[in-house]
Amino acid sequence: MGFEYRRDASGIVVVTMDMDGQSANTMSPAYHDEMGATVVLLEAEVGLTGVIFASAKKTFFAGGDLHGLLAAETGDAAYKAWLNEDKGFLRRLERLAVPVVAAINGAALGGGFEICLACNHRIIVDAPSAVVGLPEVTLGLLPGAGGVARLPRKVPLEVALDLLLTGRFVQPEEALSLGLVDQIVPSADALIPAALAWIKGADATAVQPWDADAAALAVDRDASRALVTGARDRVLKQTRGKMPAPLRILEIVEQGVDLSLDQALLLETEKFAGLLGLPETRAAISLNFFAANAIRSGKMRPEGARTKVASLAVLGDSPQAKALAKAAGRKLDLHRDMSQPIDMAICFADHAEGRASVTGTHVTHLASDLPGGEGHFGFRLPAAPAGAKLVELIAGDQTSGDTLCRAYDLFQLIGYTPIIARDVPGHYIARLNAAYLTEVAALKAAGMIGADIDTLAHDIGMTVAPGDLPPEMALSVLPTGGGDAADRLLYIQSIAALSALAEGVVGTEEECDLASVMGAGFPPHTGGAIRFIRGIGIDAFAGRALDLAERHGPRFRIDPAHWEALHRGSKAA
Repeated sequence: MGFEYRRDASGIVVVTMDMDGQSANTMSPAYHDEMGATVVLLEAEVGLTGVIFASAKKTFFAGGDLHGLLAAETGDAAYKAWLNEDKGFLRRLERLAVPVVAAINGAALGGGFEICLACNHRIIVDAPSAVVGLPEVTLGLLPGAGGVARLPRKVPLEVALDLLLTGRFVQPEEALSLGLVDQIVPSADALIPAALAWIKGADATAVQPWDADAAALAVDRDASRALVTGARDRVLKQTRGKMPAPLRILEIVEQGVDLSLDQALLLETEKFAGLLGLPETRAAISLNFFAANAIRSGKMRPEGARTKVASLAVLGDSPQAKALAKAAGRKLDLHRDMSQPIDMAICFADHAEGRASVTGTHVTHLASDLPGGEGHFGFRLPAAPAGAKLVELIAGDQTSGDTLCRAYDLFQLIGYTPIIARDVPGHYIARLNAAYLTEVAALKAAGMIGADIDTLAHDIGMTVAPGDLPPEMALSVLPTGGGDAADRLLYIQSIAALSALAEGVVGTEEECDLASVMGAGFPPHTGGAIRFIRGIGIDAFAGRALDLAERHGPRFRIDPAHWEALHRGSKAA
């Protein structure tokens, strides 16, 4: 259907977005054509009194076409012209002589919220799924449809910087308090009536704040630049300067203080186009959208009906046990002992199974000691990074499919990202940790001091320093020569990940990549341990690994059969 265009007797047009063949509305080429045609119709209307943008999908608008952005080689002049035309449609929309309202029935993220920012009034339904935000930075991008230019002009700069640099989603009540939306209604059915009422009311306006009197928008330039400087320092500390998107956002905000909105929109286009095709951008889209969504949506879940645990016992007093119990306590009936029957028990240390239909046992980092029984599974939480919300689920010889499904659903419910690992010594994350620490030991044996290795690990983007991991994970100390240290720390982990993928320890590239970043501290800007190989290129990676093997030992040699794992595809593909 595309965009449905309906005008009522009072001169108000309701535009209902319903992109053909898509589960969600996105800023695809089809959207470009639909929005362009819609704006032309609105500009030609005689007696127009107002406009409402609504959605026929479950979400309001999901954002950009990430398949297209992932495939883009570069943001050339033709792309910039196309993007400027795209943004021009929204600029023409907000310059209409009548009020324009966004009726937000579900998530309005990225480009979807940028459409909302180009409206004069935003009404959102009071529902947990109705979130707003600009998550582009998590995908190695920046808001390219006016979000960076408009948001600092709409809300206080501290708020704008937080939202632009974290990409976090905002629920309706907070969105109202921050000034991101203007009104909340109790149900989706109330959205259009509320929009009509506002357009017909005394408070309706057709002028955006940035198009009003410039004096009213005067800012303290020194204070603004100080905020940007502080934000830049935090970004550099967090990303080590390896993620270009947040730095580009700060450049636009900083320069935007002295620019008109139209000038800021053009600058935004230049910075956005410069991110397309970068390896960091491709890696972020692959990891934080496609891989994360594959797991979140259940594509990596074991086959079986969805299950729900009503009562859970978490047994153990370790920091990991306490963190898990805290997360579980927000979602279900939590117990810290086995004084009464419960649906599932999660056991740390030496606690007994107790009275539960399904029991999970936390296993050691190098070996699995799973008790038998179809209702029993193993799990492993990473030792580092601190606060990691990743869990390896391990099926024993007798673990039933239903039990594994129950475990998977439980951990997803309480906010953990689950991956499935075979019941073999070491599992997946421990293999990467062991490879990392083994290479650290080799560097020390060659005369490199620990402080320098910690600095090197930080500089290459590792989020786990060698000292954060249990020393017993290092399997051996290997004498070696100097040099090549940065590549050695990264390549040895990717080779371990490739081996685990080829041997079926983990079933998919998506799980390998997410687990390597979330659970082993592999540099996020690479997209993960397997994506690191793909980013370099299989042939180039193989050649460099062979060079490292000749210089530093056979641990860098790759079994030729292991390359086949990269050609088998993945469950999410």
